[in-house]
Amino acid sequence: MRSTVKSRYIRYTLLLVIQVLLIYLALGYGTRSFEAYCPFGGMESLWGLFTHGEFSCTLGPLNLSLLLALLLLVLLSKKSFCGWACPIGFLGELFGRVGGMIWKKRPRPGRRLNGTLKLLRYVVLALSLVFTYKIGELILRGYDPFYIIYSGFGHGTIGAISYTVLVILALGALIVPMFFCRYFCPLGAVFDPFSRLGLIKISRDEDKCTECGTCQEACLYDIPVQSLPVVRHRDCTNCLECLDSCPENEVLKVRASL
Repeated sequence: MRSTVKSRYIRYTLLLVIQVLLIYLALGYGTRSFEAYCPFGGMESLWGLFTHGEFSCTLGPLNLSLLLALLLLVLLSKKSFCGWACPIGFLGELFGRVGGMIWKKRPRPGRRLNGTLKLLRYVVLALSLVFTYKIGELILRGYDPFYIIYSGFGHGTIGAISYTVLVILALGALIVPMFFCRYFCPLGAVFDPFSRLGLIKISRDEDKCTECGTCQEACLYDIPVQSLPVVRHRDCTNCLECLDSCPENEVLKVRASL
């Protein structure tokens, strides 16, 4: 358990630093807007760059640079950005942990339902890109929790609808950990195919493993780690919660492998 606390403390410290920096930018300090540090903006800018040679709306080169850097990171270490640096993922995780304190036995979506709901993030990705490419404006700002929160319901949000979006996502996270990340995050959808190829991943010693399921209970995405020799799952963020929760020694390890 000491190891679990240590890993989570390191991760949470990094995530808190990022939150503070984002709030600093959101309050108008610094030389750039907080939107300049949104990697998904890199995806939204691609059509304008290819067709007109310019970035859409408030997007810029930094958005595209961050996207490319994160795609390389995913190839190296799966979705580690999501577990170690994403501000919305951090908020979703905190709400999920609060939900764990509320529920005596948290409802868990069945495997088929969970997989079906994950398709929604591809729908969100497609809608985000189609509307942005077609209109040339970031028209879905009012539905984007990142923009809604850090803009303080600023320009581009849509009043009661934006409030409703946040309430639904917050309530969802109290029931299903990482609710937004699992089912609605378009950036996660972009990362999915690359994440399966990530070099650094969790491996399991099948001879030592007792298949107790503690790792799956600790996993924020409900990945059945105890039944996988190597965790290539698209949702894995290498957060190390499964590794640190394992009651056996040397069963789960972080390794670099194809």
